[in-house]
Amino acid sequence: MKWYSLTYLILPFIAFSCGQKSAEENVKGKESKVVVAENAAVDNDIEKWTLAAPDGMSLTKADIDTMSIGNPFVRYERKSNRYYMVGDGGYMWISKNLKEWEGPYNVLDGKDNALADGNVAAPEIHLHDGRYYYMASLERTGANGEASAHCVVLVSDSITGPYKIVDKNSNLLEGDGVAAAPAYATDELGAAYMIYAKSDGKPSAAVEIVRLTDDLGRRMGEPYKMLRSTDESLLALSGKGSGQEIASPFVFVTDEGNPGMLFTTMLRGESVIGVAYSKMELGHWLNGPWIVENEPFVSGNVGGASVFEDYDGTSVMMMHKDTLIGGKRKFLPRMIKVDTQFDKLKKKGFYIF
Repeated sequence: MKWYSLTYLILPFIAFSCGQKSAEENVKGKESKVVVAENAAVDNDIEKWTLAAPDGMSLTKADIDTMSIGNPFVRYERKSNRYYMVGDGGYMWISKNLKEWEGPYNVLDGKDNALADGNVAAPEIHLHDGRYYYMASLERTGANGEASAHCVVLVSDSITGPYKIVDKNSNLLEGDGVAAAPAYATDELGAAYMIYAKSDGKPSAAVEIVRLTDDLGRRMGEPYKMLRSTDESLLALSGKGSGQEIASPFVFVTDEGNPGMLFTTMLRGESVIGVAYSKMELGHWLNGPWIVENEPFVSGNVGGASVFEDYDGTSVMMMHKDTLIGGKRKFLPRMIKVDTQFDKLKKKGFYIF
């Protein structure tokens, strides 16, 4: 697959929010005797930062089938031969084989007061100019009960942190409404962009894009709408005649050079993953127009899809499945293999460990 530095783009689940779960609630299984120093040595860049569980929590070993993590996002690092997973709550899990995970680890700078008064949602990690950038949204509920969210970008020299906010004085997105969990992208010329879902509090939303400064700390210019909730092809998928919620965009490019976008929406009362393709052949193809396929890519109360490559180059789609187990709401990580060789993304089947 040709990624053009558009790897692993994901945005949060807005209308169908996966909620906020603590790591203790999210993991079943026995506490392990994980030695923190062993995990700290996973990344050779770590010098003064020691990986540890958040205060009041214990390190555990968990099988992927027993975990509950909303908006799971995975990055594989070849130099350490490890997989790193983050999700709602902001904690990190580390694995050698995608099946068995160790964590939760706190990778955010605990001394940063800007992170203290919000819930971290739908984080993702990208490598940009030799440094690791951690993008997420901080969600809050005001005294009036209204929810709000704004975007933050943090940076570290190591994938395992500590991550610190790039520019505390920067408001990456201005104006009314909710701008949820940014995602990183670069175009053919290497310019950096942030893609996110924007809601104005009404039953409608849009996917927007804005250019960032080289350090990803501030925006440049005004946002541009990539996909609108009222676009005809999206309404044809949903079967609705008015604005439709869209969330969790993830941009990819197939081996044939066809740009695509995964997103989450609602269809017949359940959340599904849809796919759209850009029809702009010349110029800035990120702007579109984006035409939505008339059938969902994956159905069954799923959301927050992204794609990563495993150790042997297999393209894997990561998502969560929203379900009830024992009367409790769980967000089960699910992986399927996808084929990127053709002009459109194809499903190949569940990932076999």
